[in-house]
Amino acid sequence: MNTSMPAGKRILVVEDDPLVARALALRLAALGYVIAGPVASGEEAVAVAARERPDLVLMDIVLPGGVDGIDAARVILDEQRVPLLYLTAYADEERFARARITAPHAYLIKPCNDRELQLAIELALQRHQHEALLRVEAERRERRIDELAATLSALVEGSTDCIFAKAADGRYLLCNRAFERLLGRPRKDILGHGDADLFPAETAARRRADDQRLMSAAVTETCEEILRAADGGERTYLTTKGCLQLADETVGVFAIARDISERKEAERRLRRLSGFFNAVAQTNQAIMHAESAGTLLVDACRIVVRHGDVDGAWIGLLDADGWIGVVADSGIAGEYLRGLRISIDAQHEQGHGPDGAAMRAGRPAICNDFVSDPRTGPWQERARAAGIAASAAFPLRRAGAVVGVFSLYAGEVGYFDEELIELLAELASDISFALEKFSADEHRRRAEADLRSALARLHEVSARLIGVQEDERRRLARDLHDDIGQNLTMIKIVLLGMRRWSAGGEQDEIHEAADIADRTLQRVRALSVELRPPQLDDLGLVPALRAHLGNTCRHAGIRASFIADDGLPSPPEDIAITCFRIAQEALNNVIRHAGATAVVLELRYAQGALILSLRDDGRGFDAAAAFAGAARGTSLGLLSMQERATLAGGRLEVRSQPAQRAGSEVRVTLPLPGAT
Repeated sequence: MNTSMPAGKRILVVEDDPLVARALALRLAALGYVIAGPVASGEEAVAVAARERPDLVLMDIVLPGGVDGIDAARVILDEQRVPLLYLTAYADEERFARARITAPHAYLIKPCNDRELQLAIELALQRHQHEALLRVEAERRERRIDELAATLSALVEGSTDCIFAKAADGRYLLCNRAFERLLGRPRKDILGHGDADLFPAETAARRRADDQRLMSAAVTETCEEILRAADGGERTYLTTKGCLQLADETVGVFAIARDISERKEAERRLRRLSGFFNAVAQTNQAIMHAESAGTLLVDACRIVVRHGDVDGAWIGLLDADGWIGVVADSGIAGEYLRGLRISIDAQHEQGHGPDGAAMRAGRPAICNDFVSDPRTGPWQERARAAGIAASAAFPLRRAGAVVGVFSLYAGEVGYFDEELIELLAELASDISFALEKFSADEHRRRAEADLRSALARLHEVSARLIGVQEDERRRLARDLHDDIGQNLTMIKIVLLGMRRWSAGGEQDEIHEAADIADRTLQRVRALSVELRPPQLDDLGLVPALRAHLGNTCRHAGIRASFIADDGLPSPPEDIAITCFRIAQEALNNVIRHAGATAVVLELRYAQGALILSLRDDGRGFDAAAAFAGAARGTSLGLLSMQERATLAGGRLEVRSQPAQRAGSEVRVTLPLPGAT
């Protein structure tokens, strides 16, 4: 016997024959089942089943009363799911047809043996258990399907993407709220209609052709398309369309369209800003390399039109009468501005526009709808013809004052947004910086030119002064030597002659007077040599230097050496005088300050220049401090040497260190034009 089913299952026995019912109850109890009933009528069966909740109903088909077994089974099955076995002694077709409606698990023909009875019951219970499991699984799956359907519906309805499906004939089968918003129509006016009812004829024909192509090729593709929204504006969509297939059968098309208008606009703005960043960089490069303000302004306009995605740009500077004069332009600006006059005076009609406003207020003036702005009335017709839809004007400054305007034109309303305005203001600031730089450079160049002119005049005056000084020295030396020297010589001769006729006491006085006259004569001759050594004029530079060095060092008790190249070219008089005076002043400084025991004076010729060098072995000094003092006028000797060297086109160098017995060297290099 099959004992797979657990014992204790409750069975409701419905049988109108008491003997049969009693026998069934005993047999089922013997098989381990719990008996509910038995009952003999359909009404009792319904009541006991509702109360006892049996695990199986063993139902006689033919029962007395108004409710037979089939009707009772129908009521019980409507109230609870329970396996049903029919008992019948009749096999007529009519009853079977009625019984089949209740879907019994088996029919038992009375009489039946225990094995048939138990087998039928166990099979019914197993089948019922299996059906219960299947039913639970089916219900779980149905719930899951309902949940997924609800989730999918929520996703479709909540999506900001337009989602729709169309039948093969083009009628809309499904759409979400985003698609309703796009068309500006309720769903009831969309579903069941075709594109011809919803879009312009050209658009509808194009969409229908695309649908047929997708269904024929059974493919899915993604493309960008432009659709006119309910508000009249055009929107850009990234649409994925594909062939809709159910059970391998093409039933239509589906589409998911995402509005990418803002993304496309952001990409366009990013490209625009990138172009303007490039324009700023290019303009800064132009500022670094521009040779004049005019060239820079022309380059700035050209660069911003070429790289900045604007249609025109120009720069104007303010004239003395308050009118803005165009100094540079590019793009459509040149043609647009031809013949126009723009003022910054608010009393003039020509001063009401963005350019005059920007210069008066000293801040950007933006007009993002040029042909509708009341400020641009005088220029609107011309702007409409030129394709100008928006403009931006930025003041240009120099030394803090507004001196001009940088103006740009675009062919798109609303073109100049905050980021672009900020970037263009930076570009205008760079141009203003360049104008300031060129203005400062121009002032500096004029100041340098004036300074060079003043220095040239000063050098000319100094050269004339030195020339006059040398001429005066020559005249004084000649007067001292020729006139005063001769007179003193005559006085000495007269006094010496008087000694022959004088008495003894008078001779001493005459002798003393002659000595005074002789010393005076020697001093006059020394002064004459210092003022203008005769060797310089009579014998040349080298003998004059040798004689002056020997005489000066001999009186000072200093050992002297003179070195000169053989065959030195004869320098011009001004070079010879400069060389001699510098050597004279340097030697005087050695004697007065250095405490030297020896000096070396060299005169050489190299690479077209005369090189004079005076070296000593005395105390050194701070050469840099000495030159600084000379610049302040505290060292007239060094200043005189430096000035003479500069006027002669030469260079003076002093090499010394502030240390005991470090020695010093004064070197001057004087060019000899045309010397060989």
